[in-house]
Amino acid sequence: MHVDEFIDNKSTDNYVFFVLNWFRAPAVHHARYNNWMRQFKLFCTYNGKRYRVTGASRLGDVWLVADHGREGGYDLRTEIQDITLWGPEP
Repeated sequence: MHVDEFIDNKSTDNYVFFVLNWFRAPAVHHARYNNWMRQFKLFCTYNGKRYRVTGASRLGDVWLVADHGREGGYDLRTEIQDITLWGPEP
């Protein structure tokens, strides 16, 4: 499943919808609002381990990092349907 399909699903949690939409926003929005948006962290479980979500690709995958303090980049890129237990807390 492409991340945009997940975002567009009406059953997607509002917080998850909001943060994933932010990751998919154009770079000009990130340049303007990134300092304010840093407060909205997103975490998930993948293969039984908690990760911080740091991005969502136009190719449809989601970026995960094991270090919950890290704000960018990724350790893993995975399909969104393999992720569970989304939320603002690690």
